[in-house]
This record gives sequence, structure tokens and C-alpha cells, in this order.
Amino acid sequence: MENKLSHTVYEHIQNNPPKDRRILSIQSHVIHGYAGNKCSVFPMQLHGYEVDPINSVQFSNHSAYKLMRGQILDGIQLSDIYEGLKLNEINNYSHILTGYCRNLSFLQEVVNIVKDLKQRNPDILFYCDPVMGDDGNYYVPKELMPVYRDIVIPLADLITPNVFELSELSGLSINNERECLEAIDLMHKCGVKTVVVSSGLETSTTKFCYASVYRGIFFFHIIILLFIYRNFFE
Repeated sequence: MENKLSHTVYEHIQNNPPKDRRILSIQSHVIHGYAGNKCSVFPMQLHGYEVDPINSVQFSNHSAYKLMRGQILDGIQLSDIYEGLKLNEINNYSHILTGYCRNLSFLQEVVNIVKDLKQRNPDILFYCDPVMGDDGNYYVPKELMPVYRDIVIPLADLITPNVFELSELSGLSINNERECLEAIDLMHKCGVKTVVVSSGLETSTTKFCYASVYRGIFFFHIIILLFIYRNFFE
């Protein structure tokens, strides 16, 4: 009886959270403020997920300030970190989440990691936020865009671009809902099951968020009133 109880307790510890609730989160980190892993790890943990964060950058603050200081991880450093996880056989993930990547070698190594984890677990889900820029401007090197478009996006199960990023990835100009839906459909044709367009199209009073699942079988158009949106961030 005692051995059975010990075995049950051990199994519970090993599988808490369950093996299907383990996330590798590769995003930015800021010391002051909230962005990337700083604002996503804790909510995912609250929902019962075990989260292993890798910080693509570690900055003093986010880019809305007049300057930033900190470190940027490169592809060699990322590979070294992942190799440690792999050699210890603790790279058992159900989900991959990627966000801000600052240089080309880092993004290329992200691709290698995603491919390795997909080979290890064909059921793993890859959620990609292709962070490149907004309002017509890049805040990462432009050389990252072809890698996102040609390699990363086809590997993803879900992507969350804003309108600027969706336009760059699709090669289409997006000025209205019809053009946005055309660009979303192109992402589905690349193999992405779920597309969420987080922001970009708006009127003087309203912002819009779009979500499309399985090539438009399910489509959601979410209206966000600007006065609520602005008050939230002020």
C-alpha cells in the first residue's frame, strides 16, 4: 500500500502540470514595465501551465521610452541554452510561444528549435507573434521578414500579427476589412490554422481585431471602442 501511494505521489509530481500543459516561451524581457515574457509567463502559470521562458533580449524598459539599455541574445547563445534542455531530456513541451526576436541568427535558431520539437512531438502547438513593427515602421531588422514569411509562418499553428505585419507577410496593401481578409486567407494557404490580427484597422472611434480559424470557417470581428482602449492605457 505504501509503495503504491509513493508511486502515485511521484507520478503526480512528475505530471503536475500535465505533460500537455508545458510551454517553451521565447520572447523579450524588460526590467521596468511589461512586455513579452514579463507580462505573459505569470498569466499562463495562473491557467495551470508550466512555463519555461527564454528571454530573446533583456532590456531596461520597453521601446516607448526615449532609450533602452540591455543585452540581446544571439543564435549561438540560444542554441547553447536549448542544448542544455535537450541533453537533460527536459525539452518536453506541448506548446511553443515565440515573440520579439532582435537578430537574424536568433530567429534562425528559433526555427531549428521549433523543427526539433515538432519532430520530437508531432502534436506540439506553435504560436507565433511575428513582431516586426507597426504603423508602417520596422523596429527589428528588415532581414527578419523573409525568414518569418518563408520559414516561420508555415510552421505555425497560430499567428498574431498586427495589420502592418500581416501586410508585410502577405505582400498585400491592407486598408479595409476586405483586404485584411484576403491577407488572412493567404496565411491560411501557407498552412496556418488560426490567424488573429491584433490591431491596425481603426476609425476615429473604434479599433478592430480579427480572428479566423481554418480558412474562414469560423471568423470573428471584434470591435474595441477607442475611449475604453485609451483609458485603459492612460
